[in-house]
Amino acid sequence: MLDLMVIVEALAVSALLFVPLERLIPVPDAGRRTLKSWIVDLAHATLGGQAIKTGATVLLALILMGHPQSTLAASLPIWLQVILLLLICDLIIWIVHRACHAMPLLWRFHRIHHSSTRLDWLAASRVHPCEQILMTTAIALPMLTLGFSPAATAIYLGVYEVHAVLLHANTRMSLGPLEAIFTPPRIHHWHHADEPHAYDSNFGSQLVIWDRMFGTAYHPQRRYPKRFGIDAPPEEDFVTHLLAPFKAQPPVAADSASTSQIV
Repeated sequence: MLDLMVIVEALAVSALLFVPLERLIPVPDAGRRTLKSWIVDLAHATLGGQAIKTGATVLLALILMGHPQSTLAASLPIWLQVILLLLICDLIIWIVHRACHAMPLLWRFHRIHHSSTRLDWLAASRVHPCEQILMTTAIALPMLTLGFSPAATAIYLGVYEVHAVLLHANTRMSLGPLEAIFTPPRIHHWHHADEPHAYDSNFGSQLVIWDRMFGTAYHPQRRYPKRFGIDAPPEEDFVTHLLAPFKAQPPVAADSASTSQIV
């Protein structure tokens, strides 16, 4: 119950930060959400968020059982620890994220995140718990095994959480010169676009360097996607989203996002 209250409080802070931002500088012609989609994503944010925290904690405990805790990275200056965490974790996110699009088994779970037909601050919460437990564990392992300090870890995770919501927010806000390093919302919106020229692109989370390095960057200037989503999305229902990966998958058209994204 305590974790759930923390999640609700974080959700309230996100709303206070990003709802005004979306009202002040929204993406043109972004469309409107349905009430059903709001309810589904609130369930993902709260109930799904609690499942992710619990599952990742248990999985990490099992993996690290009997391993002595390292303090190797904690001896470094905190600013260097934060930079190393950003580089290491973001590369891990790129690898796992790319695998979620390339491997049909993982895509079954990741397609839930791509089922949103409209992006906004709450759409970041639409993730299947099984997929996110895997991602959270993959990110947390280097933090724990390399012995980064609690302060450095807290700074990185705080920035990561805020930036993850910003990436999905319905805003045309620019990061200015920082876009040479950090991903702005417009670029991640193209990752969610249901438009063939944008498929298999922009897998990075906070940094743009991995997509540039691996040839998956797609950065059109002054343009925004016209549509989001996937072919044959699951019904807008939280329980349906949880069960969908375990059921027979719908056939997909040759030019669909889900086909093109599974390479």
